[in-house]
Amino acid sequence: MSKKWYYVLAILLAACSWIGNVWYYEANQLGRTVFLEHHVETREGGGREFDLYYVEDKQADKRLSSIRFEGYPGQIVTPYPQYAEYQRQYLGKMMVNLNAPEEKGSGEKLAEPVLIREVTALYSDGSSEQVNVGEIYVWPGVNHQEEQDPISWTSGGSSSDHSGYDAAVVKRPVQLTAFSSKLLDIAEEGDLRIYADISSQIPGTSYRSQPSEAHIELRGEPINEIQLPLNMNKGDSIRISHQFDMPSLESMQVYQLLMKTTFMEKSGRQWHGETVIPYHPRPTDQELSKFVRDSRRAP
Repeated sequence: MSKKWYYVLAILLAACSWIGNVWYYEANQLGRTVFLEHHVETREGGGREFDLYYVEDKQADKRLSSIRFEGYPGQIVTPYPQYAEYQRQYLGKMMVNLNAPEEKGSGEKLAEPVLIREVTALYSDGSSEQVNVGEIYVWPGVNHQEEQDPISWTSGGSSSDHSGYDAAVVKRPVQLTAFSSKLLDIAEEGDLRIYADISSQIPGTSYRSQPSEAHIELRGEPINEIQLPLNMNKGDSIRISHQFDMPSLESMQVYQLLMKTTFMEKSGRQWHGETVIPYHPRPTDQELSKFVRDSRRAP
């Protein structure tokens, strides 16, 4: 074979390699901003925050600048565009605080939450679009007087393995009557375990906080196995602990339960404690690559 053909073959191999690299690069690009699927409960005002996560290419032509929820003029949105870095993409998030909404109609407080499925995405080039983010349940704000509450929430902790707990002490006799959340289906499906440990202790004592990197032990019984109503006396304590066991197929979903624990005094007055139960994604490179491929195939 002459030298000319060697040169031609070398050029063809280089061209094929270049085309292959370009194809592989393009196959691993999103080409747009994609939000993760969210299942979130939150409350208006009161400093209650939640995060919305999204994925963008590092070499994106335009980037997400902010988001807007319609009907909440006092909303506070704080962007973290490079919350986590991967080989070709960034995992970003928007930290959101929804203050009181616009007054509509009679101005009466709703007993049920508002369900939001779409937000307005605002981009660096001045464009905007409506995007689906999953389901965001926004409960109305409450006027809470902590000094009158018969339950004192004293400590809490969380861990990097998606476990956590909250603990409280009873200040005067009550009945524990219910555990509730709009998103408790995930516990019934086995992807989230929630336990309650109810015991008698010396008044004023509580469970000690655990370091954030430690595993939070589940104690007591699953909440769906506790016989309610349950009488609690002054000095008794309750510790609510949780552990997510999310399968890898759902690791790119976001959860935040606002689990309500309902107590009732002898007078019939009800009090509610709230436990925030979050699942924030920490995808591996493989999980993010699969998310990119699946998102490219989606319409």
